[in-house]
Amino acid sequence: MRRPDQMIYNFLIANGIANTPACNDAAIQAWGLNLINVYEHYNSYLQNVLAHDAPGPIEKHPYLDTYEADFDLQHGGFLLLGTFPPSSYFNNLGLANLPNPNIQNNIPTHYYYGNTAVLWDYLFGLQGLELTIPAIRSVLKKHQVSISDVFSYAQRRVMRKADDAQYRNIVLNCRIGEVFQPSSKIHTLLFTSGSLRTFLGNNTSALTGFRWILEDCLDGLSHFTISGSQDGNGPYHPINPQGVQAALLQQDGGIIWWLRSSSKQIRIINLPSPAGNAAIRMPNTPFFRKWVNYKLTANGIQALLGMNDNVREFLHNHPGIFTNTPTQQYRREVYQMVLNGTINQI
Repeated sequence: MRRPDQMIYNFLIANGIANTPACNDAAIQAWGLNLINVYEHYNSYLQNVLAHDAPGPIEKHPYLDTYEADFDLQHGGFLLLGTFPPSSYFNNLGLANLPNPNIQNNIPTHYYYGNTAVLWDYLFGLQGLELTIPAIRSVLKKHQVSISDVFSYAQRRVMRKADDAQYRNIVLNCRIGEVFQPSSKIHTLLFTSGSLRTFLGNNTSALTGFRWILEDCLDGLSHFTISGSQDGNGPYHPINPQGVQAALLQQDGGIIWWLRSSSKQIRIINLPSPAGNAAIRMPNTPFFRKWVNYKLTANGIQALLGMNDNVREFLHNHPGIFTNTPTQQYRREVYQMVLNGTINQI
């Protein structure tokens, strides 16, 4: 179990929440095999916990079983990984005792990234009435993109908050480790949070969760090496602070890096976050500057953005290059260049 927190677990016991499993991986996984247990637990929580900002129940990921076919190692291509859905998915489960002040009250698309519809716009151009679960699954298959999350069970410190920092008592989705099996056709992992620089850090993200899977489900980081080269030809380094630093120098502000085991190497791409508030910091990231200079060069402009130039002032002085809000155009173009295999041009 990752991020163990006995205090918020004891909150469930103190409030008499029915069908609360013991706080360990094996007990939670056995409990989650029967959805009656899970739904009785949820309904008991919703009935008994009415104070704002309370810790949440033990949650079973709502999509890993429902859309198991969308995690297809034979599908080929890409695997897009997140952490765990926000609590608003409770509104789609047919539970009693809703609304509840601890559950986000919007009703999202009942699928991965349901609260972040703009992701599907950036990736596939899906908007408005086009944004349906069958449409999402169809374009995922067309572009050879599988999808899953790195946590299979979790509890939140504050149930109604959606940020990754809230997750505690986490049971990992160890199936993700199967991408390193020789028979797997997945060649690229896509993340929308975390980066090579944060890979060994402690902040919870999809990439951190993936590292925990390497540590807990695949016998540890010593079985893997990393490289920051664009093409994956190395050199490769041990996964430790010195090795990460060496890979960062190879990466040179890019978003591509590689993990290698004894049987396989996998490319990792840290996509810019689709979240709206991510746009505030985005112009100051090294890869955004690389993308701006790629756009300028493609348009025959010689004056490139320097490392010490004011990004916003520079963009203001070149309005014809950007057909949309630059951070939105950046995400849309980068996502689609990843899918069509041209991202190495930046």
